[in-house]
Amino acid sequence: MPSDSWPALHGRPVLRRTVAIGLVIFVSVLAALAVRGVNALTVGRGAIETDRDRAELLAGLHPSQHPGAGRYYVPVGAVYTHTADGLPVAYLHYRLAGGHEVGVGDFLRTYDLAAPGAITPLPADLAEALGGDEPAEAREVGVPDPFATPSSPSSPVPTASASADPSALPGETPAAEPEPTTPEPTGHIAPATESESEAESEAGSAAETDPATATEQPLPAPEDTPSPTPTPTADPTPTPVVTPTPARARRIYIAPDPAGLPGAADIYVRATG
Repeated sequence: MPSDSWPALHGRPVLRRTVAIGLVIFVSVLAALAVRGVNALTVGRGAIETDRDRAELLAGLHPSQHPGAGRYYVPVGAVYTHTADGLPVAYLHYRLAGGHEVGVGDFLRTYDLAAPGAITPLPADLAEALGGDEPAEAREVGVPDPFATPSSPSSPVPTASASADPSALPGETPAAEPEPTTPEPTGHIAPATESESEAESEAGSAAETDPATATEQPLPAPEDTPSPTPTPTADPTPTPVVTPTPARARRIYIAPDPAGLPGAADIYVRATG
């Protein structure tokens, strides 16, 4: 009680009650200020980002990058570092136990990945960064397998000719249609008599030699050729120089575990950005 430490409060109940209430208010105000200060320092910063989060974000395998997938896989090993030229690089190792629901197929479906293809060697820096029992080679996602047997195309189905007779039986050769013949004229043209031919020849020779009947044909007037109009040329516009940005590269390797359950595998990821 405050009265035990302060002798002046003995026999003064009102003053003693006032001092007690003031101490309670003072402590409450200090506690409220402390909570508000902590909130002001932490609000807006979100969760603390670890190297595993940075590695998953760089590789495109973070849960926030695949909303609605239903399940996510947590890597058993993650390294986030930078190369000598300052380029960020991430190394991830996933271990799948296999089974009915958890396996390579579900992993590929969760992160929208292609099927594994050809067997390629793992990068040397990946094994050095993870420092585990990584295999020397594994199947790389998205790389076509050169030893895969291509499917043979189906043979074309012969189609019937549009001019075939639908009433013909199978195996029979349709008869050729007869070619159309041109009917010969049935009328008879009588030959011209000798007097009529002589009269026509005299009339033609008179028309050729008579200068009075000949008329001069006017020559066509030359057409005016329009002069070409010069086309205005626009001033050359300087081409802006675009600085290329480094493209992100991600390589995923899948090494099945033959001793485990169906779908069991070790998955290794190397990503740069």
